[in-house]
Amino acid sequence: MARIFLTGASGYIGGDVLHLLKKTHPEYECSVLLRDSGKAAAISKVFPDVRIVLGDLDAASLIEEEASKADVIINAASNKNMTCVEAIARGLSKRDDPKPGHWIQVSGASVISVPDILNGTFGEAAGKVYGDMDNAEEVREIIRKNSGMRVVDNYLLNNVKGPKTALIFPPIIYGEGRGVIKQRSVQIPELSRVAIETRQVVQVGKGESTWSNIHISDLSDLFVKLVEKAVQGTEGDLWNQNGLYFVGNGMMSFGKISQLVADATHRLGLTDSTAVKSLSVDEADKLWAPARVFWGTNARMEGQRASRFLGWSPKQHPVEQEIPTTVKVEATRLGKL
Repeated sequence: MARIFLTGASGYIGGDVLHLLKKTHPEYECSVLLRDSGKAAAISKVFPDVRIVLGDLDAASLIEEEASKADVIINAASNKNMTCVEAIARGLSKRDDPKPGHWIQVSGASVISVPDILNGTFGEAAGKVYGDMDNAEEVREIIRKNSGMRVVDNYLLNNVKGPKTALIFPPIIYGEGRGVIKQRSVQIPELSRVAIETRQVVQVGKGESTWSNIHISDLSDLFVKLVEKAVQGTEGDLWNQNGLYFVGNGMMSFGKISQLVADATHRLGLTDSTAVKSLSVDEADKLWAPARVFWGTNARMEGQRASRFLGWSPKQHPVEQEIPTTVKVEATRLGKL
């Protein structure tokens, strides 16, 4: 029986992945790392057969022990915490099993925003679309050359020996999560929050920066398909240096996203007009600390590998259909509806 160790079960991505794992594979033995006993109780109520491991991402010895007992580790909690990452690597190296362990690590589409960040070009268009097969070596080179910015990505690609690894790079994620604790995404909900609180929809610079996007359910489907391949012991161009996974269900500029938010907020009487205000990066960062990166850069990607080797394709509705719902949910959360 496959043993799965998951971090981030109380989060947006990890919670949705846990939901789909238990729905599709109740036979898997799942254990989850949680630092909050209240959240642990809530998850146990929904999933009584999931084993709770109480600890945080800095509980190195605990994570190492759990990783040593697992067949598949899904680190959906953080793409920055090296204490956790190094503990997972040590644990996997100690597995008492001739078959290699598998490690699926969440990252982020901002890996291909690095040129914009370094050049200081925010709100500007960029024509390049990165494929996770056609441009795989270019992506690996971005990670290697900017290892200080992509520390976890670099560690998995260049320092982990033994286990089979995969890096998943989600772009804008939309849709309501199915996890027990957190169902809210970040980029579009934060844009909606700013609009509702200030009665003004904004964009960074010209609003030309464009990201791919993916529904949370489609993203979780990719995680689960990789887990299935890991459990089956499938070889091929799935892991390690080849284990880079881009996903997308279309691309949209932040100018267009902001306009859709403006239309939705105005219909609900939450803003005074449908106009979108252009901000400098410093002005945007004052409204939301990571705005320059998450609203002002380009991350246009094509998910080639998952389609070819996993039979994965997005099934959910496009992001433009979700934005009015996101605005309503955010307005309700803020007590404005």
